[in-house]
Amino acid sequence: MVSLPADGALSSTDLAKLARHNENMNKPASQDTETLLQRLEKLERDNQELRARLSDQGILSEATAVRHEALGREHARNMSSANARIETLEDSRSSLQASEKRLRESETRARASEKQLRQIADNLPALIAYVDAGQRYRFNNKAYTTWFGRTPESLYGLSLWEAVGDKTYERVRPYIDAVLNGERAGHEWWAQFPTGLRFIRSEYIPDRRDDGSIAGFYVLAADLTESKRSQAALAESEARLRLAIDAGRMAIWETDIATDTIHSSPELNRLLGFEPGISPTSAEIRSRYAPGGREKIRQAAAEALARGDCHAETELEIIWPDGSQRWLLLRAELKDIENGKPGRTVGVALDITDRKRAEEHQQLLINELNHRVKNTLSTVQSIAIQSLRNARTAEEARDAVEGRLFALSRAHDVLTRENWDGAYLREVVQQAIAPFQNHGGERFKVSGPDIRLPPRIALAIAMAIQELGTNAVKYGALSNAKGCIAITWTILEEAGVPHLRMEWTETDGPTVATPKQRGFGTRLIERSLAQELNGSVEIDFAPKGVVCTINAPLTDD
Repeated sequence: MVSLPADGALSSTDLAKLARHNENMNKPASQDTETLLQRLEKLERDNQELRARLSDQGILSEATAVRHEALGREHARNMSSANARIETLEDSRSSLQASEKRLRESETRARASEKQLRQIADNLPALIAYVDAGQRYRFNNKAYTTWFGRTPESLYGLSLWEAVGDKTYERVRPYIDAVLNGERAGHEWWAQFPTGLRFIRSEYIPDRRDDGSIAGFYVLAADLTESKRSQAALAESEARLRLAIDAGRMAIWETDIATDTIHSSPELNRLLGFEPGISPTSAEIRSRYAPGGREKIRQAAAEALARGDCHAETELEIIWPDGSQRWLLLRAELKDIENGKPGRTVGVALDITDRKRAEEHQQLLINELNHRVKNTLSTVQSIAIQSLRNARTAEEARDAVEGRLFALSRAHDVLTRENWDGAYLREVVQQAIAPFQNHGGERFKVSGPDIRLPPRIALAIAMAIQELGTNAVKYGALSNAKGCIAITWTILEEAGVPHLRMEWTETDGPTVATPKQRGFGTRLIERSLAQELNGSVEIDFAPKGVVCTINAPLTDD
């Protein structure tokens, strides 16, 4: 019989015994029935006991299984958590390794960037530095080597006043104080360096910490010496140009063909007769052109382009609002030329009114001279012919011709000194009577307002006085010792035109008789000179003395 353990659990030995017992039970029995029944009863009891123990064993096994399952689940959870922690640790290790790699790469890039920034800073022509709050250099680029003659390494940790000197430091100290107070500061100044005097633009930029405090500041100093000198040279050049433009009274202008706009300097307003300070439009400017002015400008530009030149020049007539005429010389450069047409023009305008008037006057004088030369030659021819014809001797003829030619010459001298623009009557009279002053001393009395005569009238009066004086020396008041001559004149208005009334009056000379025949001198005065004067000349041979009255309009015609 197999006995069950007290705890109900069958061991492997018990299970083997039970198996053998069952085998023996299955074998054919040779014992008697009673013994068999007893044994069956016992076996039944043993089986019941065994079933009970098996039942208990099943309950225990189920509990154990439940416990084991719970333990398994807990173990699984622990294993899962452990695996998760392992995975987390693996991820952390991978992340740490990646971070370390990125850090190394970042450090490599930082070193490369720092090297690159150092190279950039060292190759810049400006001074670049970093100064801490204690005013000590913490960074300097290579420009300090050429500016200060000191390497960046030798300046590291050095104070500002030690590096630049007390005098320079005191000059920049206000800006240093400002930047250490958090203000950006800058200034331009001439600074003395070991390499020479430089004009510097210095900038001081504060470096703020996260809490707003100042950790230091950056220094940027640019050398503007050449720029300053160029600016000074440009200003001097512009001043000279402005002086030249002002001295030449020129205006600068620019036109934009596409927009039809004209930009100019203020001087153009004066040249065109506009009020100062206004900006006239293109239409207003062109309104001052004389008729045909715009076409004349276009023609000048077209002719310049046709000959392959981008510079054009023309004279432009301007009419001011008061009707006065002005002249401008335009010189322009043709720009942005496309398809044979300029897009812009830039040039100067010069007032040549005085020159044009001088040219016109010169032409007038040339014409007048030509006219006068012809008339003078005719007069000389007439003087020669008539003097020779009426002279009794060659000597008399010579004296007559010389006297008249000298009178004509003296009148010409007066007009030449005045550029043939006219002459003053008193000077004409004094020059005309000068040759006769030797005949009896000062016997001329001259009176009248000193007026300016046109060249035509001045010459005619000079010739008239020459003929009257010659006649007076021969027959009249200058032929004796006490005769006198009065030359007087006045200005009268006749029909709104000023007229010259002039009288030659002889007194205290020999008694005068009216000549039976008019001589050349008389005919010259009464006819030729009267016609030249565009007036009248009358000679009265009064017994007390000759009286010649001249009446001529004072006009340039």
